[in-house]
Amino acid sequence: MRDKGFTLLEVLLAITVLGVVVAMISLTLSGTLKVVDATEQQEAIYHQAQTALYRLTEDLAEAVLAKEMVFTGKNNDVDGQRADTLEFASLAHLVLNPDMQKQGVGFIRYQIQTDAADARRLKLLRSDTLLLPGVDYGKSEAEDRPFLLADNLRSVRFKFSNRLGHEFDSWDETVDVDGQQGIRPLPAAVHCTLEFWLDPDKETVLTFTTGVLIPAGIITAEVKGEN
Repeated sequence: MRDKGFTLLEVLLAITVLGVVVAMISLTLSGTLKVVDATEQQEAIYHQAQTALYRLTEDLAEAVLAKEMVFTGKNNDVDGQRADTLEFASLAHLVLNPDMQKQGVGFIRYQIQTDAADARRLKLLRSDTLLLPGVDYGKSEAEDRPFLLADNLRSVRFKFSNRLGHEFDSWDETVDVDGQQGIRPLPAAVHCTLEFWLDPDKETVLTFTTGVLIPAGIITAEVKGEN
């Protein structure tokens, strides 16, 4: 009776088949992991965008005229990308510690910083300081303690509209529509656009935008007869 066993050819064929199966499983697993990573990245971006736009909406909707602080929106540029900033007075002053902080009108500032590890990535910072009488916040440095609102940004853009729907890339309360010096009302609306990087090397982004009506801007424009 002949001994049973495997020939060398059968063993090599089995190893080859096993190698093909393992390679196919590895490719499938690698693709699945990439999909999971991309989904988690987009989920984090959506969360940041929702948080940032919610905070911007709350702050801008409560913007008010204040003698100590004029509404200023600047059109800035970082490496060819928009990195706009905002400064204004708002009733949306956050009191996180009632024992140490007071209620009142806040001096809200939105600033941009570049990421130290990658200059293509921008950070959006928000600071909120209690507005005090007699302090000219347009000419002096407020005691800022900015916190990170969003990072991994490609660009931050603000556009401003007056009561008649005319759009402007920047806004300065001390300059009127015709460029003459004077008191300019608050904007009637601000359009906010945030671009988040998906992949800076491939230049793929996710864009989020919202428009915020400013009731105080509409009212003051009507009172001042803006045209």
